[in-house]
Amino acid sequence: MREMVMPALAGHWWEGRLRIIAGPTSTALSRRVAELLHLRIVDVVQKTFPDGESYVRLAAPVGGDEAMIIQTLSRPQDTSIIQLLQIISAAKRYGATKVIAVVPYFAYARQDKSFLEGEAVTCMLLSNLIEVAGAQSFLTVEAHSCDSMSYFTIPTKNIGAAPIISEKLREMGLEGASVIAPDQGALERTRSLANFLCGESFSVKKQRDRVTGKVTVTESDFDVSGKNVVIFDDIISTGGTVIETIKAVRKQNPARLVVACVHALLVGDAFERILEAGAERIVSTDTLPSKADTVSVAPLIAEELSRSA
Repeated sequence: MREMVMPALAGHWWEGRLRIIAGPTSTALSRRVAELLHLRIVDVVQKTFPDGESYVRLAAPVGGDEAMIIQTLSRPQDTSIIQLLQIISAAKRYGATKVIAVVPYFAYARQDKSFLEGEAVTCMLLSNLIEVAGAQSFLTVEAHSCDSMSYFTIPTKNIGAAPIISEKLREMGLEGASVIAPDQGALERTRSLANFLCGESFSVKKQRDRVTGKVTVTESDFDVSGKNVVIFDDIISTGGTVIETIKAVRKQNPARLVVACVHALLVGDAFERILEAGAERIVSTDTLPSKADTVSVAPLIAEELSRSA
C-alpha cells in the first residue's frame, strides 16, 4: 500500500470544518482516509427492518461542518445505494454546509446508455438521485466511462487508479510488463498503466452478445512470447472476458501472466476460475471487498481532497 504524507494538513483549520462520514460499506477505507488527513470520523448507525427497509442515523452532529461521505456501492448494490442517499439527505438536513459524495465503486456505471430498445439508463437515474438527495460534488475511482460521469450537473472527479496498481505490480517484479486490455474500449486505461510500468500496451478484440452476455475473443495482433504480461480491466464481474483473454494470451507462452483490475466484484467462483485459467495472481484495489491482493485507494482519495481544499 502506498503511504502518503501530507504534513501541511496536520493541525490544519480543516480539522474543525470537515468530517468524514463512514458509510456502512466503506468503514475501513473511511478510517484510512481519515488517518491520512488527520480528520474525525462520523459513524453511521444502520439496520434493516423486518420488512427489508433500510435505516441509517448519523452518530454525531455535522451542523456547520463539511461532510465527506465515503460509501462504495458494493453488493447488494441496491441496499448500498439507498444507504448512500439516506446519508446524503441526513447530512444536508442536519446542517452540513457542504456534502461531498465519495463513491469508490460507482455501481450501474456500465448502463450509461440504452443498448437495447426499452432499456433504462440506470447510470443517469442514479446520478440524478445523488444530486436530488443533496450532494454538492461527487468523487469516484475509475468510472467505467466518461459517459457515466456526464449525467451529473454538480462538480465531479474521476480518480485514476493506475499509480497505486503499478506500484504493487512493480513490487511483484513486473516493471516493463506488457499490459493487455480485454477489449479495445479499455485500451486508454491500459495505456495509462503501461506508462507507469514503462511497458507496452495492447488490446484483444472481442464480441459480446447483448442478449446472452457471452464473450468471444476474435483476434489478437501482438507478440508477448517470453514476456511478462498484465491483463488489466476496470471491473471484473463474472470473469468471462478476462478468462477468454487469458486463453488467447497463453497461446503465446508469456513468461508470467497476472490479472489486475480496479473493482474486483468477482461474482461466484470467478476468482478461482481466473486462477485455474492460468493467472498467477489477481491484483485489485480496496474499492470493494475481495479475495484479490489489494492496494488501498485511500491515498488517492486523500490527495484529491487535499488538492481541492
